[in-house]
Amino acid sequence: MASIDDSQIQILDDATHRAVGPAQPEIGDLLGIARRGWFLMAAGTAFGLFCASIILSVIPPTYKASTRIAFERTLPRYMQTNKVTNEPIIDDYDTLGQAYVISSESILLQVVRSLSLSSDPNFVGGEKDSKTLSSRVRGLFQNIAQAAGLPKKPADDESIHPRKDPEKIALDNVVRNLTVGREDVASVITIAFSWKDPVEAATIANAIVDTYINDSTAEKTKSTVVARKVMQERVEELRQQVNDADRALFEYKAANNILGTEHLTLSHGQLNVLHSEMTKAQFAMAEAKARVEQIARDPDENASVAPDNDVIKKLRGEMLDLSLRANDIEKLVGKDHLAAVKVRNRMEDLRQAIASEQRRIAGSFNKDYDLARTRYNELSAAASEVISSSEAVNSDAQVRVRELASSADTLRKLYNRMLEQVSEMNRVEAQPSITPDARVLMRATPPLQTESSKKRLLILASGSLMGLLLGGAIVFARDFPFGVFRTSQQVTHATGLSCAVLPEILSADEQASLMTGEYILDRPYSRFTQGLRSIWAMLNIAQREAGTKVVGIISSNPGEGKTTVAINLAAHFGRHSAARVLLIDADFYRQSLTKSVAHDAREGLREALEEPTALAKFVVRKERLNLDFLPCPVPNQTPNPTELLGTVEMERLIEVARGAYDLVIIEAPPMAAIVDYKMIARHCDGFICVVEWGKTSQRLVRECLFDAPALMDRVLCVILNKADPSALRSIEHYKGERFHAYYYDQRRA
Repeated sequence: MASIDDSQIQILDDATHRAVGPAQPEIGDLLGIARRGWFLMAAGTAFGLFCASIILSVIPPTYKASTRIAFERTLPRYMQTNKVTNEPIIDDYDTLGQAYVISSESILLQVVRSLSLSSDPNFVGGEKDSKTLSSRVRGLFQNIAQAAGLPKKPADDESIHPRKDPEKIALDNVVRNLTVGREDVASVITIAFSWKDPVEAATIANAIVDTYINDSTAEKTKSTVVARKVMQERVEELRQQVNDADRALFEYKAANNILGTEHLTLSHGQLNVLHSEMTKAQFAMAEAKARVEQIARDPDENASVAPDNDVIKKLRGEMLDLSLRANDIEKLVGKDHLAAVKVRNRMEDLRQAIASEQRRIAGSFNKDYDLARTRYNELSAAASEVISSSEAVNSDAQVRVRELASSADTLRKLYNRMLEQVSEMNRVEAQPSITPDARVLMRATPPLQTESSKKRLLILASGSLMGLLLGGAIVFARDFPFGVFRTSQQVTHATGLSCAVLPEILSADEQASLMTGEYILDRPYSRFTQGLRSIWAMLNIAQREAGTKVVGIISSNPGEGKTTVAINLAAHFGRHSAARVLLIDADFYRQSLTKSVAHDAREGLREALEEPTALAKFVVRKERLNLDFLPCPVPNQTPNPTELLGTVEMERLIEVARGAYDLVIIEAPPMAAIVDYKMIARHCDGFICVVEWGKTSQRLVRECLFDAPALMDRVLCVILNKADPSALRSIEHYKGERFHAYYYDQRRA
C-alpha cells in the first residue's frame, strides 16, 4: 500500500508545535499566578528586608557635612559696567569647570596642609579604618588564601611597594570622601564631605570652601597685576612709536621742502572745484544738444520740446474759453451758424500764435547749446592750467607725506585710548575692590544623623522591593509559559465546560503501568484514579439520560496524554462495572494506543473496515482490564486515513460495535494537526477533550473547540492532564492539608 511522505507528517507536527508556543499573558492569568504564589513573594520580601537590615548593620557610620556656594555675577557686572573694575565674570557654562577646580589637588592639598591632616591618625594612621567594604572583602579572601598555604602576592610586599607619603594618603582620603556637584540652579555648587567624625567633616567642608574663595581672589589679584604691567608696557611701546612716526613725518617734509600741515595743497582744492563745475557744465551742454538734435530730426516737435512761457499759457487760456463757448453755441444753433464759425476761426488764430511762439523758443536752443559748450571749454582750460601748475610739485612726495601723517594719527589715537584704560585701572587700584567670584550661601554644620540613618527607610524599601521582585520572578518562572491552563476554573471560564484535573505521574514504574492501563488497578486511591472516577460518573449520567454509547477522546495537540486517558478510562469502566467496553485506536498516523496496549497485533481497524460485521475477529481481548481493544497496526503510513474514517464501512463498523458493546471509546487524532476528528465526530455521541496542564495554549483550545460547533455541543468534559503535583498543591492550597492527605500520592508530593 502506498505511504505518505514523511516530510508531510513533519510539516503537520511543526505546525502543531508552533501552535503550542507561549501565548501572550493575560491580566487575569498573571493575577492568578501572583495570588497562588503569594507565599513566595512574601518570603522574598522578608528576605530582602532581612538583607537590607544586614547591610544597615555592617555599614560604618558616616556623617556628611554640606555647604553651598553661589557664583555672584550682579556685582562684578555692575562694577565692570561703571568702570570700577575690569575683572572677568564667571558665566554659567564656566560653573561646571569650577566644580573641578574645587576638587583639584591644588585646593585640597592646601586644605590638608592648613588642617594638618597628614598628622591626623584618622586619615593616615588608621589604615584599617580607611578601607572600604570591597577592600575588606578582598582582604578576607587573601587571609583565607594565606591560611590555605597559598603564596602571598608580590604586590603586597612592602619592600617592593614602600609606604606612601602621609600627605598623599590624607589627600587620597579627602578626594575619596569629597562630593562636588551642581544643584538645579546652574550657578550654585554643593560641596559635601563624608567622614566618621561630624565635627571634622564640617570643618573640612568649610575649609575647602574658604580655600577655594581665597585662592580665586588671589588669582584674580595676580591676574590684575599682570594685566596692568602688560598694559603699561604697551603704553610705553605706543608712546615710542608715536614719537618715531612724528619724527619721520617732520624729517620727510624738511627734506622735500613741503610746508603746512594739511594733507591737501591749494592746487588740489582748486582742481576739485573745477572738476565739480565741469561736471555741471557737461550735463547742461548734453541737455541742450539733445533738444537741438531732436528739433533737427522733426521740426514739428516744437510743442513737445519747447517749454510753455507766460505768452503761451495766456493763449492757451483764451483758446480754452473759446472752445467752451463754441460748444455752447453749437448746442443751441448748430455748427453752421455764423457765430459758431467766427468762434472757430478765432480758435485757429490762437493755435497759429501758440505754434509761432513755440518755434521762436525752439530757435533759442542753439544759443543755449553754444553757451554751455563755451562754459565747458573754459573750465577745461582752467583745469589743465591747475594741473600743469601742480605737476611742478613732486606727487610722490605728497603721497608719502599723507601716508606718514595717517600712520602717526592712528598710533596717536591708539596711544590715547590705551592711556585712558591705564588711568582707569590706576584709579581702581587706588581703591582696591577685588570681589570674590562666589559667596557662601550656607556653611557646613556638624550633622546629627549618619548617612545610613537618613537613608534607612530608602534602603529598607529598596531591599523589600528587590525581595518582592525576586519572589515574583521565581513565581512567574515556575508558572511559565503564560496563556495556558493551570486551573479547572480557567478551563470552565474559557470554554464553559466542566473540567477534571489529573496529576502528572512522575515515577518511571508508575508511568509504565499508566501506558498499559493497569495504573488504576495498582493505585486505586491515587488522585489520578479519583479523577477518572469523576469522569466515569459523568459518563454514567450521560448513558442514562442521553443513551451515550460512543465516546471520542480528543486533544488539540499530540503528546497531551489522550492515549493514557483513553486506556485508563476504558480500564476503569471494564473493571468497575458490568458494561462491555471496546477501545478503538483511530489514529492512523502514530498508533500510540496500539503500541502501548497491543504492540504485537497484526490486524485491526483497517482490516475491520473491509469486514465490518466480523468485528470480533479483529479485536484483542485484555483480560486484566476486562475490555476489548481494536488496534490500528499500520506498518506504513496510510495515504487516505480521512477517507477511510468517513466511509460507509466505518459507519457499519460503529453500528456493529454499538450492538455488541455497552461503551465504545475511540481515540481520535489531534484536532490542530489533522482533520480526521471531523470524520469520527458524526459517529460519536460525546467527547472528552484532553488538555495538557501548563503547556497547551488557551487560544488553541478555544479555536479547536469553537471551530466545530456540532462537536462543541457534545463535549462532556475537559480533562486538564499532567498537572504538576507541587504546583497543584499550591493552586489548591485553600482546600487544606486534609484534602491532600486523603490521596497517598498527594502526600508524597
